[in-house]
Amino acid sequence: MNIFDRMKKRRHEQLIFCFNRPTGLRAIIAIHDTTLGTSVGGTRLMHYDSENDAIVDALRLSESMSHQSASFESDMGGGKAVLMTEEEQETDEAYFRAFGRFVEGLAGLFVTYPAFGTSDRDFLHVRRETSSVVPMEGSHEITGMGVLWGMKACVRELEGTSSLKGMHVAVQGVGKVGGYLVDALAEEGATITVTDVQYDRLKTVQDRHPDARIVRPEEILELPCDVLSPCAVGRILNDGTIPKLRCKIVAGCASDLLEAPMHADALKERGILYAPDFVIAGAELYQMEPHLKDAPRERLLDEARRVYDVMAEIITTAKKEGTTPYHVAVANAAWRVGRIQLVRNIMC
Repeated sequence: MNIFDRMKKRRHEQLIFCFNRPTGLRAIIAIHDTTLGTSVGGTRLMHYDSENDAIVDALRLSESMSHQSASFESDMGGGKAVLMTEEEQETDEAYFRAFGRFVEGLAGLFVTYPAFGTSDRDFLHVRRETSSVVPMEGSHEITGMGVLWGMKACVRELEGTSSLKGMHVAVQGVGKVGGYLVDALAEEGATITVTDVQYDRLKTVQDRHPDARIVRPEEILELPCDVLSPCAVGRILNDGTIPKLRCKIVAGCASDLLEAPMHADALKERGILYAPDFVIAGAELYQMEPHLKDAPRERLLDEARRVYDVMAEIITTAKKEGTTPYHVAVANAAWRVGRIQLVRNIMC
């Protein structure tokens, strides 16, 4: 399938390729849908095996951001940027300022923030070249708290109570969001097992929570537990992994967890409740909302509770319609975007 066919299939508006020879910057910015407003999405930096893999990532992740924004009645569209690096490639101030120049050239069409592989420090350089950057200080804690509340909604559906006390939660990836999630789970009295590919992250968890169990990365997906919470990489739920899962619930903030939509049905067939990642990670949007700009931490943490309500409603609808929460969430997002499109031709 060629690029335009892919864009047509997912209803993308733009796919922008950015190249700066002196710094080695190779960036792809995907604009999925701006019906609800300016496209917003994180910037991911990683090594891809091919340009095709990077394109697919940008298209899928930007579409997911559209779904997320629509799910939480946000006035933002979906976008995503991926930065393709070579093995051992250095990324310095000039590299990120070059990216910022390209973002600025979009004249506000795309607003971005640090995501997988990029940091607040990197974005200090991006911000020198563009104002189309969202301050996300403290956002990882807010997102982690939203994941906790979404998880509670899932547990209530299966157990009749939203309490996580005594529940065994396995967290894959204890970086920015996963680390905060582990802290929150510990306060809830959950039994915690964690894994990560970076030893220093595991050491931090071990120091803060001595009772937490640590397992090798290859063990986490097959671990017997109540809740599996993937907070690292995406597309881990597929034909090979789903039959091996030994959990009741999958609820994690890693983007694009399903390899294909059909895998939501595969999880349902196995009796596993899947919380759509773009819903359970939705609290990250709150710091971008105009009415919450500069809101104190306590207010944002309180807003994260909304994830519980959204998740619970989606689960209830899915149960009533005999489908999956994923399919309900995608349909709800498409319905809202479709309704708003009906009024966009009114001149004002």
